[in-house]
Amino acid sequence: MSPIYRMPVGFGPSLGPRQGPDGKKFNGDESRCTSVAVTFRTDRDRMAAILPDGFEPAEDPRVRVQTNFNTDFGWLAGRGYNFAEVVLSAVYHGEEETVAGDFVAVMWESMADPIISGREELGLPKLFADIPDLRQEDGATRMTASWEGFEFLDLKLDGLDLPPWPSDLEAGAEVVNLSLGGADSPVPRLYYKYLPRTANLEEADAAYVTMTPPGNYGMKVLETWNGEGSVNFNRARWEDLPTFAQVVNGLAELEIKEYVGASMSRVIIQFDDLTGVQRVLK
Repeated sequence: MSPIYRMPVGFGPSLGPRQGPDGKKFNGDESRCTSVAVTFRTDRDRMAAILPDGFEPAEDPRVRVQTNFNTDFGWLAGRGYNFAEVVLSAVYHGEEETVAGDFVAVMWESMADPIISGREELGLPKLFADIPDLRQEDGATRMTASWEGFEFLDLKLDGLDLPPWPSDLEAGAEVVNLSLGGADSPVPRLYYKYLPRTANLEEADAAYVTMTPPGNYGMKVLETWNGEGSVNFNRARWEDLPTFAQVVNGLAELEIKEYVGASMSRVIIQFDDLTGVQRVLK
């Protein structure tokens, strides 16, 4: 495989999740992850309003707000970061194929390095946010995401008193193949890659749908919890979020008709560098 380059190019091949020193690969490296999620049903028309061209909501229009708290990434020399994403159940109708799956509308991450590499190399819809570790509050487990002090996302799992990491369960855990959404989401993950054209920003250098197949991660599931929870997107003024207020406000428009459930999982993830991302034919 030829070396991967990313700006600035004058210093040689880039370093990141898909290429380490001397071309090192990180697939299979294990990292510990606590994943929490809240899922709700919404109005199909409101979901349709934030989907790109070619997409429509699934018959059961669900929204999953998921956050992962990751440690021990090999490609970061043992460091970790946190991320939150909003996933919509949707169907993409191309000229040659139709794909139903989890459309990843937006991802926020707490470190610049995975954002830059993921946007440029894979076209994932990544933005930056401060995402502190999970906290206990009033008999619940909570997470928040903010930018420059403005808290735009608040997620709560009712009645979950998060226990310490279950180190004693690691040795006996078996590997299963799952997607980031876990066993409840055995479908492809879909993205819309878009890059504007320099000197003519109204046009696109790239505009197409990409997909990761289901079950692309090996995982050791140590413990799970299922219960009830809630999620809230706080509407923002442009002054609050000058580069993505429209994203948060679009998500705030999604009516919460019914909460479907909330979950927490403690897992060991076998890293996948996502070079298997496929372009979906138009």
